[in-house]
Amino acid sequence: MSDKNTVYTRRELYERVWSTPIVKLAEEFGMSDKGLAKICQRNLIPVPGKGYWAKLEAGQSATKTPLREMYTPELETVHIGDFKRDVNPYVAFAIAATQSAQQKLADETPPPKKAQPNNNEPASRQAAPLNKLHPSVKAYAAEFQKVTPDREGTVQLRWIKIHRDSVGRVIAFLSTLAFAFEPFGISFSGAGSRVKFINDNADVDFEITSPKKRVVADRESWKSYENVYVGRLAFRIFGNAEGIRKNWVDEDDKKIEDCVDAIVKSYRINLTVQKEHDDRKREEARIRQHMAHRRGLAEQRKKREELRLEFLTSVARTRHEVHELKQTIGAIPDTDAGAPDYSRMIKWAMERLSALEKQTAVERLQESLVEKDLFPEPDNLADPEGEPPPKQNYWDN
Repeated sequence: MSDKNTVYTRRELYERVWSTPIVKLAEEFGMSDKGLAKICQRNLIPVPGKGYWAKLEAGQSATKTPLREMYTPELETVHIGDFKRDVNPYVAFAIAATQSAQQKLADETPPPKKAQPNNNEPASRQAAPLNKLHPSVKAYAAEFQKVTPDREGTVQLRWIKIHRDSVGRVIAFLSTLAFAFEPFGISFSGAGSRVKFINDNADVDFEITSPKKRVVADRESWKSYENVYVGRLAFRIFGNAEGIRKNWVDEDDKKIEDCVDAIVKSYRINLTVQKEHDDRKREEARIRQHMAHRRGLAEQRKKREELRLEFLTSVARTRHEVHELKQTIGAIPDTDAGAPDYSRMIKWAMERLSALEKQTAVERLQESLVEKDLFPEPDNLADPEGEPPPKQNYWDN
């Protein structure tokens, strides 16, 4: 019997492990005993030792290791079998975009390579003069050569941090990359706060560093350690592509200059993925902005409904007072004999009634409605998509 993709609590699995030999229990789960043992180890569930079952069969007592209590409820669930955690949606998107970019590159016909300068040795290994460099690299190279090394000999400009002995090599390497990228419409950019290669659709940063090695420094009576440069270079692409190589480091028999084709291919994939990533970010921003606008309209409609109700309630109160005044005036006697204050009250009531009737006349109500903009046509707060969904949390836009 196979019991795959099963969920247990730690206590339930603990009881099963200590009531059934792990080899037999693993067969029920359709997995190896080592695999089940690793699951128990990850979830801090103790398993019987080698002599546990033999002692029980011999009728001897055997110590049962107690289960350690966990104080976090989320850690009490154990998944057995084919359970897979949900992949981060951004990682899944990057994987799919990378695969699509790889297929696109595989299907296209590569453009002819442009000839590079050659002064009896590979251009990428030369400390080339500025007039031999790729035009896009010249300004950065001139700036880089003016940087003063620190006391360890480190030269750093933006995201290139190397030993001073490697400056010429790095500049030549950048020029080689720039020439290799040129047929694909990709160019070098050393402006801003980073270094990058860009095309019309996206840009991706990179870094070049000089790795160090930890060595022992003997100092008469005591020993210390220090990190020293070993004359190697490392190239790293800061791209969003997943599942492809983005780091190259000098080896004894292979330098990063020998990996130009691989770097160009990886970089092109990263630029394609970056474009997809940027497009997705822009679309997500557009959707968030659109949803924020819709929710803003909904909030304004809610406030307008409150104002409408307030206006209508005010009209109802006024008309109710008009009705009450008419009944009162019609019900009380009309006399002029020796009652001046009474007459003045009747006059005031008549004036009050007249004012309230004018206030609630159709023409005056229409003016007030227009002034308060309570029933515009067309409705400037209307949402053709209907009511937006309510926010689930602070980040839900």
